[in-house]
Amino acid sequence: MRVSTGIEGLDYILRGGLLPGRAYLVHGEPGTGKTTLGLHFLSSAERGLLIAFGQPAEHIRADASSLHLNLDQVRILDLTPPPELFFEVQTYDVFAPSEVEREPLSQQISKAIEEVQPARIFVDGFGHFRNLGADVFQQRRLMQSFFRFATRRGATLIVGSEDRDCARDVDGVIELAFSHDGRSLRVTKFRGSDFHPGAHPMRLSGRGLQVPLTAA
Repeated sequence: MRVSTGIEGLDYILRGGLLPGRAYLVHGEPGTGKTTLGLHFLSSAERGLLIAFGQPAEHIRADASSLHLNLDQVRILDLTPPPELFFEVQTYDVFAPSEVEREPLSQQISKAIEEVQPARIFVDGFGHFRNLGADVFQQRRLMQSFFRFATRRGATLIVGSEDRDCARDVDGVIELAFSHDGRSLRVTKFRGSDFHPGAHPMRLSGRGLQVPLTAA
């Protein structure tokens, strides 16, 4: 059984939706619609979890409400820095900041997943996750471990990022782009299934992210 992305045209491109229990990357420049796609994905979840590195929870809920997307069944784990941090003096003697912060953040994420037992997980601003690793090798191992932990009970995971550094470690990749010709969506990887290839027109409106079925 497929898992709907919440976007009819994208489900068509994916031959019915995402495969359950897998990890997917949505990448593109700022403003291409990554967060909006994630909100669509979560809006129909009975138990959803949104892990926010890029925007505070109140902004995300306000944006979802403006798009008429229901997040009542979604817990938001807000990992954005609090405003008080700007006034505090942080002193790190022996360890780098990433090493000091990695354990608490990892604990918060694992605790939220264990408590919610979500069917769907979306990570907004996943590029920040990479900063938890001290070097490239550790960064990749940490991401691989997170993907396995997040999906081990069957949850379907989407991570949104401006880059595609984790593309080789996920099961599917959706690329969002815009140019003078307009906005487009392209699936570049989808393990375990066929899909409709090529660039497909899309648009962002007051109803969220839309992929016309006639174009798909």
